Amino acid sequence: MLNTNKIILVRYKIRFLVLWFCIITFGFSATRPVAVMSKVIGDVKVDPVTDPGWRSATWGGKLFDGDQLQTGEASFSSIMFLDRSLVKIRANSKFTIKSKRTVKRELDTEINMKVGELNLTATKGSQFKIHTPTSVASVKGTELNLLVNEDGTSVLTVIEGTVEFMNEMGKVLATEMTTSSSSKDKAPSAPKEIPKNELPTWVGKVKEEWRLNLSPDKPGEKNIGKPFNLQITVEDAKDGKMALDYNNEVNLSSSGAEFVFSVDGGQNWTPDAVVKLTKGRGVIKGKSIASGKSTLAVSGGSSSPGELSISTKQQETSKTKIEQALEKVDPELTETLAGKRIMASWVSKGTGSVESIIEAINSGTLEVTSKDVIENQDGTIRVILRVNSVEGSNSGEEESDQENEF
Repeated sequence: MLNTNKIILVRYKIRFLVLWFCIITFGFSATRPVAVMSKVIGDVKVDPVTDPGWRSATWGGKLFDGDQLQTGEASFSSIMFLDRSLVKIRANSKFTIKSKRTVKRELDTEINMKVGELNLTATKGSQFKIHTPTSVASVKGTELNLLVNEDGTSVLTVIEGTVEFMNEMGKVLATEMTTSSSSKDKAPSAPKEIPKNELPTWVGKVKEEWRLNLSPDKPGEKNIGKPFNLQITVEDAKDGKMALDYNNEVNLSSSGAEFVFSVDGGQNWTPDAVVKLTKGRGVIKGKSIASGKSTLAVSGGSSSPGELSISTKQQETSKTKIEQALEKVDPELTETLAGKRIMASWVSKGTGSVESIIEAINSGTLEVTSKDVIENQDGTIRVILRVNSVEGSNSGEEESDQENEF
C-alpha cells in the first residue's frame, strides 16, 4: 500500500493585546468653580483642567481656573462668572479661562483668546484682562466687543466704560463708543469714534432653532462592556414637534466614567463620534468601559444640546475572565495591578476582539509568548501581551493589522 505524506503549512497569527490600567484616587479638591455655562447653542466644547479631554459643554456646566472652551460653526455660548460678569462667545472661537477669587464674589480674570469673537459685560469691581496673539485689553466695569482674526489681528470696540489696549509696541486708552485695532509688530491704532449703527450686532442674532434629545433603547442601569443603542431625536424649538426636515450631523461625547461610541455596529469604538441624522432621527451604539456614572451629550449647529446620565455596574464574569487570563500569564502581575482599573484595551495586530483573545487565553487555544509592563510617570501602567496560537489548535485566520480601541 502506497503511503502518501502531506505537508501542512499552518500560519500562526500573533496578536498584541494592550491593556491600560490606572490608579483610582479618591479625595477632596480645594478647587472651586469660577463660572457657569449660562447658555449653549450648537457645537460648544470644553476641556476641563480637572478632567482633561474635549467634550460637549452643557447648560449649567461649571467652569474652573484653566478650563478651555471652543465653539464650532453656527454655535454660541454665554458664561456667567461668580462676580456676575457675562461673556458671550461667537461661533468659531477658542480661548482659555484663568480666574481667581480676590475677595468674596470678586474675581481677577484673564481670558487667553486664540481666535474668534466675544462680548464682555464686566461688573463693577471685577478685573478682566483679555490676551490675544497681538494685544492685551485691561478691563474694569466695562462692556466691550473683541474680535480676533486668524492672523492674530485684534479689533476692540468699547461700548461702555474705558479699556487700556496695549502690546509690546505701545498702548492706547479706548473710551466709550470707540474702536481700536492691533496687529503683529504694530502698536494699537489710535481709538476712533464709532456710530451706534456700526456696533457689532451678532449677539442679538443668535437663535436656537432645534432641541436635541438623547435616550437609551431601554431604561435602567447598564452592564459594563455590554453595548446598547442610543436614540437621537430632534425637536423644533418653536413648537416642540419632531424636526422631520433635520438632516444634519451631530456630535456625541461623554464625561465621567469612561464611555465609548460605535458608528459601525460595534466594529470600532471611540470616545466621541459624529452621526448623520435623517428626518430628525438617528441611532448609535454605546458602552461603558468602567463602572460608575457617565454623562453623555449630543450637540449640533443652531441647536440646544441634549444630555443623558448613564449608570454602569461591573460584570463579575468579565472581570473574572480578565483576572484569570492575567494570572495565567504571571501570578505576580495580578498583584501589581491590584486596585487598578482598565482605562482602554485594543488589538494592535491580528484579528479578533480583546474579549475573544482573553477567552482564548483562558481556554488554552492561545498562549502568551512574552509581555511588557511599562509604568508611566502619570501613574498609569501599560501591559503589552504578545499572544500566539497554541501548536495544534485550529487557526484558519489570516494575519491582519486591524486595531480596536476600547
